[in-house]
Amino acid sequence: MYTVKKAFDIGHKEATLILLKNQKGIELQLLNYGAAIVDILIPDHEGCIESVVLSYENIEDYIKNPTYFGVTVGRTSGRIAGASFQLDGKLYSLGKNFGPNHGHGGPNGFSFQLWDYQVEEVGNQTKVIFTYLSKDMEENYPGNLHIKVTYTLTEENEIFIEYEGKTDRKTLCNLTNHTYFNLSGNYKRKINEQYLRMEADGFLPLDANQIPTGEIAHVEGTPMDFRVLKSIGKDIGTDDEQMIMAKGYDHPWILQGCENQIEILDKESGRKMTVTTTYPCVVVYTHNYPNDEKLKHGKLGRAHDGICFETQYEPDGIHHGHFHSAILDAGETYYERTTLKFSIV
Repeated sequence: MYTVKKAFDIGHKEATLILLKNQKGIELQLLNYGAAIVDILIPDHEGCIESVVLSYENIEDYIKNPTYFGVTVGRTSGRIAGASFQLDGKLYSLGKNFGPNHGHGGPNGFSFQLWDYQVEEVGNQTKVIFTYLSKDMEENYPGNLHIKVTYTLTEENEIFIEYEGKTDRKTLCNLTNHTYFNLSGNYKRKINEQYLRMEADGFLPLDANQIPTGEIAHVEGTPMDFRVLKSIGKDIGTDDEQMIMAKGYDHPWILQGCENQIEILDKESGRKMTVTTTYPCVVVYTHNYPNDEKLKHGKLGRAHDGICFETQYEPDGIHHGHFHSAILDAGETYYERTTLKFSIV
């Protein structure tokens, strides 16, 4: 079941809000500007249906969206050191929008574009297919890159996010979703009080510009160890050098296994979300740099209100031979998938 309504005007075009709902009352709200998740509403253990993602109070705030709430990020997620890279001996200079570095695809990346879309109902599933053509040299990336991002809501309380891409010229492609989760319901509690588990023995330390150094460090004995379910806030305020520099978690982990690699739990509401992904890496970000955003439910954005699970290839992989380079060549097909599954415990 789905409905469609106008969100706002952007230039001479109209941005559209698409609302999907399954038979169990879970609702997924999507916006074709930024191919974004605007809201997810799910019940707690008493059946109270509430929001579990951070959303702007005013839908028009998604136009600027400095916090990247809910959007599809591309062509490349994360930072690229020095805002430049080489392909086949040619240097490509990108916009510097994260200090001296290029971040999240640049100031006019996929998060700030109006995507085409169509809705399909197949059996008991409803899917929204967003498409976008990133033209050759857009944000100084080579190649005409055709992107498709598909969101599917199932009756098993799952949301599938599928990323597909094809290019006519060698380029970089590393797509993710930037939704901020908070399972307490309507942001009643910070994510510090929620619990996280990740199948990950290794993480990527960052330098002072929050670029991976190239090292893969073991999580044991560090605040990065989430191999056993642990409260997110347990080590977030420690004097660990990495935590101080980033003001919390904003780090890549190398994932292991192929199913339910990530689990987040809010014990008070009973809500649980598991994340399964084909990507080798996840950047976990605990909203360390709030912008006093006007959120729904009369709240202002504050540090650690939400947590992102940015499944992706290793950031800045083009500069590290032992990471995934994120190079997509002509004739190849980019395909990755991330599944969010909600349940009550």
